[in-house]
Amino acid sequence: MTNQDFISTICGFYKESRKLMVDAGDYNIWRGVSHSISSQSEDFFALFIAKKLNDSSLEFIVDKTMTYKMPDKKSIQFRPDLAIINNGVLTHSIDLKMDMGYKRRYFETPEFKTEEKKFIAFREQTFESVSYRMNNAKVELKVSPKIKNQIVVISEKNEGKSSNRTDMIEAINTMDWVSIYYLSGDIHPNNYSNELPSVNDVQFERLINDIKQLT
Repeated sequence: MTNQDFISTICGFYKESRKLMVDAGDYNIWRGVSHSISSQSEDFFALFIAKKLNDSSLEFIVDKTMTYKMPDKKSIQFRPDLAIINNGVLTHSIDLKMDMGYKRRYFETPEFKTEEKKFIAFREQTFESVSYRMNNAKVELKVSPKIKNQIVVISEKNEGKSSNRTDMIEAINTMDWVSIYYLSGDIHPNNYSNELPSVNDVQFERLINDIKQLT
């Protein structure tokens, strides 16, 4: 699967999301707001990454609630869009965003500061435990001290001023616990002109190389 295949498929998801999920028959039924494609995109992104890594020993977990605990504190839930597990070790926590429309200056938000505390605890191994539940049983995980919060943004469009993106990239480049990747540009995948966005192959390559180095 090529990078272009990935972006083209995302464009296809957007087009299909405008349609009804049922057969309207002879009735005049139509949608004003598209369906969310987030879950479908997460599944497809997991497959894309799995194909690039091509390692059947790895476990790819999509959108699963996990829990981590710091000593003498209450447990805190978190939910990576894609978690990669290597022999019981959480090696990757990837946050997939269609664009940054709702968090144009995400690096300045309280949510970002909360993520920083969590990933620093993971990297410094100061947490007490990380786990999730599967079939009513608790699954304990170790965490790689190299783990990063990898933020993957499908489109650089819908960001407001371009300085929002450049400021965020500059800020994140100074931090060792987080990375950000913008995979396409020029036009948003959710457009009505049937134009395909430009594909940022450099960012795709950087993403895959970074994932391999952390595996």
